[in-house]
Amino acid sequence: MERTERQEKPTATYFLRRGIRELSSHRPDRAIASLRQAVDAIPPSCSDELSQALYWLSVALLRLDERPLAIKSLASAQKLRRRGHARRLYLRNINEYGMPRQVNSSLDDFYAFTNLQIAYYLGKKSSNRFDSFQEKDAVLRLILDAWKRLSASGQLAGLGACEKLDIFRKMKLHYPSFGLSNTHRVFVRASFGPSRPNSTLKKAAERCNCGSGLPYGQCCGRVQHLKEL
Repeated sequence: MERTERQEKPTATYFLRRGIRELSSHRPDRAIASLRQAVDAIPPSCSDELSQALYWLSVALLRLDERPLAIKSLASAQKLRRRGHARRLYLRNINEYGMPRQVNSSLDDFYAFTNLQIAYYLGKKSSNRFDSFQEKDAVLRLILDAWKRLSASGQLAGLGACEKLDIFRKMKLHYPSFGLSNTHRVFVRASFGPSRPNSTLKKAAERCNCGSGLPYGQCCGRVQHLKEL
């Protein structure tokens, strides 16, 4: 047995089997390392095997309550295999934005808005990350204040995810210049006027062109969680 495993060690099959064994032994933290090695070792052309490895990786992540990363893994798995455990588990755990499902639709909207704004902010930085706790705290306060104003305006009432995404993406918050003087003087400028989804955003409700069979907004156009950025 040891000799067989020693021979299999360099292969993706070995890593996958070892990861599944760790899961069956209730050690998801140890399973993740092996399953990630399996994913890295499987070529993209082996879609069934890669989908299986991504599925088991998502199971390990879910057991550790790492839902955003599990959703990321499942999103890739279900594109490779349109039917099966990965697709069913993915649909059970996501909302209309392709993010981890929350306890109600208001929280779904809040997390979609928050993560879109954080992604926009970090995308403007060369480091793609927060440089200090103070910076992160100030940015999150700005985003939360903008969300409170937007939700209180009633503009989101009766809208679907496509229309809400249009509003979320068009809102641009003005952040302070961190590290410079007067950083405590923060202004938020955002329009809460009428907004109509353009043709690009309308496709959020249409089938994704990658061939997954899911709406674009739940597949290639889903909103990524901060942990995925």
